Amino acid sequence: MVEGENITVNMLTAIEAKAEIDACGSASWRQYPAYAQVAADQAGAECQYLLVSVENQKLAIANIRIKYLPVIPAGIAVIPQGPVMLSDAPNAQALTYAALRKYLVQEKGLTLRVNPPVNIQGQSEDATPMVGFTAVAGSEYQTFVMDLQPGIEALRKGLNGKWRTDLRRGEKGKDTGDIRITRSTDPNDFRLFQPLLAELAEKKGFQAPQDANFFADVAEKCESNERLAVQLAWHGEDLVGGHIGAYSGHMAVYLLGATNDKGRDLRASFLLQWAAIEYALELGLSHYDLGGVDEQENPSVFRFKKRMGGVFYKGPCILEARAAWPKGQIVHLAENLYNRLKG
Repeated sequence: MVEGENITVNMLTAIEAKAEIDACGSASWRQYPAYAQVAADQAGAECQYLLVSVENQKLAIANIRIKYLPVIPAGIAVIPQGPVMLSDAPNAQALTYAALRKYLVQEKGLTLRVNPPVNIQGQSEDATPMVGFTAVAGSEYQTFVMDLQPGIEALRKGLNGKWRTDLRRGEKGKDTGDIRITRSTDPNDFRLFQPLLAELAEKKGFQAPQDANFFADVAEKCESNERLAVQLAWHGEDLVGGHIGAYSGHMAVYLLGATNDKGRDLRASFLLQWAAIEYALELGLSHYDLGGVDEQENPSVFRFKKRMGGVFYKGPCILEARAAWPKGQIVHLAENLYNRLKG
């Protein structure tokens, strides 16, 4: 049992932090230094790593992005899909949240927002806010998570019949040479995907702040267990689809995907998803997070991912510990800052 006395919060270098995250083996890709630094740079934020310990026992590590308001001495600290727990003691999580709140909110005067990691083992225990934190309404993450442990044949049998039929149609196109799939970790290949992604974004009327060029920048910084890969679908020399995924810890995560009209005819999206699953299995990963879904706003994507046979997952709310008046209130008036940090 971890005791609550002599708790410390120390800053780590990115190298030190990566060693701790690698040893943990289950951290979200968002906690790795490659993504953390690029995301912080994009937001004009400071990137820090904090280690929470009790005497000689490490409790957790967390990447913190801190954005200060101009002129006014107030700001917001965001933990994306963390903290990464290093201890499984019953009260380790509560002590970690209390220590981070004391250090960042009470001592530094920042408003702290924590986007908890995907916890496929138990959703209910994560849903209760920690002492001193409140849940931010409407912030739940929804997705489908596939258990990859049964293996490729069982996963194929678990596909919805129509999804499996479309996959077979795509595979016939591969056999005849109408379509081919390539995989790469080269940042330049991520950038090849950007024009197609931008075309879809313009057609659908949305803007992804973390686009293919963003992930190309992340890929340039990736080392060893920080894995990003891009799968590309080709019709001859023409790019007709793409998929960018993260493959760290025990979970693969869908990040970006798009196809053009020709790619849709050739069932590129089905081939790309299946290629991502095969790659995750090659790496020995146990689960695949299919990325955010919203049945009301985007029913077609919801249906596509649901038919892959995963389990619907609704994550915990983002938690907030507000700085004391007036700093906390000032930060809330500048809420748009958070939208740049929450990725």
